[in-house]
Amino acid sequence: MTQRARLKEIITGPEYWTLEEICNASETIFHKKDTPAAMSARWREIVDGPNLQKLKRVRKGTKNLWEYRIQAEPANDD
Repeated sequence: MTQRARLKEIITGPEYWTLEEICNASETIFHKKDTPAAMSARWREIVDGPNLQKLKRVRKGTKNLWEYRIQAEPANDD
């Protein structure tokens, strides 16, 4: 599984994640040691689309700790 696939698997859903939390989850779930810099690069490679929205925000109570998530919309079969 690629870093990008691991990133998408971890952060798709309603929960926001910091880069450090993403790396810890990657090691726990996939037994892969990813760095925050690598996951940040993979985040920038992901492209928003009609069924995928990248969201980021500054964590409450901090001034510059960013957290990330992906919101996936079901495909519209009209």
